[in-house]
Amino acid sequence: MWSCRLFLISLVIGVMGVSISPMFDTVMVTENYNLTQHRLGFPMPIIEQHTWLTPMEDAFPFELGLVNPQEHPTEILFINYVLSIAIVTVIIYIFLLAIKLIRKSKKV
Repeated sequence: MWSCRLFLISLVIGVMGVSISPMFDTVMVTENYNLTQHRLGFPMPIIEQHTWLTPMEDAFPFELGLVNPQEHPTEILFINYVLSIAIVTVIIYIFLLAIKLIRKSKKV
């Protein structure tokens, strides 16, 4: 029963965490960076934006985060999204399970 609850809590946190990660992720753009395939997300890139930005030559390097999806076509990398959720969910589940076991051992 507790394991099921811990897994559901981990899954909810994993989905929410992975879904908002592109908003806080930035990429260091150098002259070699392909701006037409701007990828963001954590732990794996989950969105790809096709930008047509043309920075000035002296602007490199600079950090670029999420740009307006209404102006730049954006697609979700579905396999990366599912794998990222799985990775984060398992890590959080193991962490919560460890906390539960520590609390249980201190009660004894």
